[in-house]
Formats: sequence, C-alpha cells, structure tokens
Amino acid sequence: MKDFKRTDDLDLEIKNGDFVIAESDQQHVEDIFIAQKGEFKEYPQVGFGAINYIKTNTTSYQFERDLKIQLDYDNYSNVEIDISDGIENTKITI
Repeated sequence: MKDFKRTDDLDLEIKNGDFVIAESDQQHVEDIFIAQKGEFKEYPQVGFGAINYIKTNTTSYQFERDLKIQLDYDNYSNVEIDISDGIENTKITI
C-alpha cells in the first residue's frame, strides 16, 4: 500500500512543496498498535491500544493473539511478532 509518508515526529513529509507518497504498511501497523478502539471512526473495533498492556499480567501469548486479531482487521494476516525482553526494555518486532 502507498499513502502519505510521515516523519519521525508524525508530521506529513513534504518535499519540493508537495506531499511525499511512499510504502505505508509499517505506518498502518504502527497506527493500529498505538490506537485505542474507537479512534478510527469508520472502523470502531480497530485499535490495539498498546498502552493498555503496560504493567498488566497479560501473557506474551495473549498479547500476540490480540495484536494479530487487530492487524487482521486491516488485512495483515500471517503476521510474525517477536517479543524480546531486555534488562530495561522490551522490544516488539512486527
């Protein structure tokens, strides 16, 4: 998929006075990962709400399952999710 490209600050990227169009799959996955249910008005069931999983007793299996369900709503099926725990940070690769 292609869409408007965003900067790291989540602003629309503009080059030579025009919007930049680029591959957007990663942006869409990030949007779903961060968004709460109901934030996408046209699709109110879409939204993983990653912030809700912080400091909960959710297992990695439940976390991955819930995330895969949300990504499947946007036609991202057969997604591989890698959760690696570090000493200070947990890294999630989708």
